[in-house]
Amino acid sequence: MTLTRDCKETVNARIQRDSEFAVALLNEAIDLFLNGEPKIARLILRDLVNATIENW
Repeated sequence: MTLTRDCKETVNARIQRDSEFAVALLNEAIDLFLNGEPKIARLILRDLVNATIENW
């Protein structure tokens, strides 16, 4: 029996219970866009949107 969780599940749960973490991820995505890393920024934004939609 494994005791690990999928990374997406962990991030999703943290976003839902910790609004400061969600804001930090958003700020990181903005910084990544401004520094020429749009692919990684989109991945972070996707996780934020998916976690937000599940709460809605």
